[in-house]
Amino acid sequence: MSAFIHIYSNSLTDELIPTLLKRLNEHETVLDMNPSFSFRNPSGSLAMVFKWDKPSITSFNENNLKLNFSTGMQSFDLKEYKKKLFKDKLVRQNFLQKLFKKKKKKASPPVKLTPEIEGQLEKYNKVFSLKYYSGNLFESHFATLIGAIITEMGIGVCHFTHENTWYTHKNVLGECLSNLYTLEELPKHINKNAIAVAS
Repeated sequence: MSAFIHIYSNSLTDELIPTLLKRLNEHETVLDMNPSFSFRNPSGSLAMVFKWDKPSITSFNENNLKLNFSTGMQSFDLKEYKKKLFKDKLVRQNFLQKLFKKKKKKASPPVKLTPEIEGQLEKYNKVFSLKYYSGNLFESHFATLIGAIITEMGIGVCHFTHENTWYTHKNVLGECLSNLYTLEELPKHINKNAIAVAS
C-alpha cells in the first residue's frame, strides 16, 4: 500500500542535500544517493544504495541494497488545502453511506488539523512529498528516517499519511527514532549532535 510523507517547509534547497546524506549516515549506512535528486523538481526520484546491518535479518547484511522513492515539490496554500479536506470528507461520507448498504469497506481516515498544526501550516508555501510502500520494511524504515531529517533540516511540519500523524521539526526526529530502533540500538542513534541549519 502506498503511503506519503508530506513535508511543509519554505527552506528546502539543494544546498541541504550533502547535509541530508551526512545525517542519514549518522543512523544508517547509506553508500550513495542519486546525484540528480533535487528539491526543485516538481516530480522526481530519490535513489539510494545502502547496507542493512541488523541482527534480525542477517541474510541482507553483506549486500548493497537499493531503494528508489518518488518525490515531488509543489506550492502550498492552507486555505485551498482546507477546502480540499472538506470536499474529501463530504465525498468519503457519501461513498461510505452507499457502500454500507451493499458491503463493508474500510476508508482511509480523514486528515485532521489541530489549531497548533494549522497555525504552523500558515507559515509555509511549499510542500515536499515522499512516496513509499508501507509494507516494505526497507522503504518504510528509510522513508521515516529521511522524512524526519528533512523536516528537521527544513524547519517545517510533516504529515505521515500512513499513521495519519503530524510532527513539527522540534519533535519529529526523536519520535521517529524511538519507533525505528530497539531499546538496545536507540542510544547510539539519539546521542548524536544535531547539525545546525540556518532558518
